Amino acid sequence: MMITLKLPHLSARVRASATILAATVLCGIATGAGAVPVALNRDTCLQRAKELPDFAYAEAQLWEKKGGGNDARLCQAMAQLFRGEYKELAVALEAVIPALGLPPKVTAGLWGKAGWAWFNAKEHAKADTDYTKAIGLQPEDPDLLIDRATERAGAERWWDVLRDLDRALTLDGGRVDAMVMRAETKHRLGRDVEAGRDLRMALSLDPDNGQALLLSGNMKADRGDKPGAKADWTHAVQVAGDSAAGAAAQDNLARLDGKDPMKDDVPAKAPQKTDGQKADGKKTDDKPKGQ
Repeated sequence: MMITLKLPHLSARVRASATILAATVLCGIATGAGAVPVALNRDTCLQRAKELPDFAYAEAQLWEKKGGGNDARLCQAMAQLFRGEYKELAVALEAVIPALGLPPKVTAGLWGKAGWAWFNAKEHAKADTDYTKAIGLQPEDPDLLIDRATERAGAERWWDVLRDLDRALTLDGGRVDAMVMRAETKHRLGRDVEAGRDLRMALSLDPDNGQALLLSGNMKADRGDKPGAKADWTHAVQVAGDSAAGAAAQDNLARLDGKDPMKDDVPAKAPQKTDGQKADGKKTDDKPKGQ
């Protein structure tokens, strides 16, 4: 069996937007003038949450006691984000989001972040609930649909994954990440002809996409096309480097039975034994190991 790269835990857009979202939200909340010390404000708290999350969390707790309100509670949540406390982050966000009264787009982003946190805490049902709240506020946001599809893939809800990705690609037909994920999903559902079409489209837009090349190689290997699989995996290793896709492709290359897949599956001729030698040509040791 070839190694298939697992679907990503979240889209690249979500990973890249963690700090941006936090900044947008914190700047969108009104705080009473003079309610907190100058050192405890939205900008400094966000910066400290990123650089010194433990210190920022304690400081935000003090800020809340001094009247920081929702700003302080949300800053604690952002510190938990950078501390990797996913369950605690999700609980904190769910508690504070309804009290913030922010615009729908920002609120949807926060519900999406709560869903992401639950997903990383391996709480799929709760993650799905929060992603669904986010999509209810922003139904035409392809990023949220792709993120919920990623969460549903983790729960192996492949038909639901496919529906979310179909919607996302209807809204933004150029999303290579969604094309590759949809190809993977269709492959798992046994719809390889359609999966192949998605892969060809993805690779026409991004010929060096490591995950697409990995999946293309896996599908060719399943069909018995070892030369084609080797070519795709070799390309994936070249362009994806130390990424998960590159590592999986490298492992798959090593699994080609120890032979060049360009050649027929003919067993290699074993070397002749000679007195005092092993079959591999090395000299035998007269003593057992350990003596």
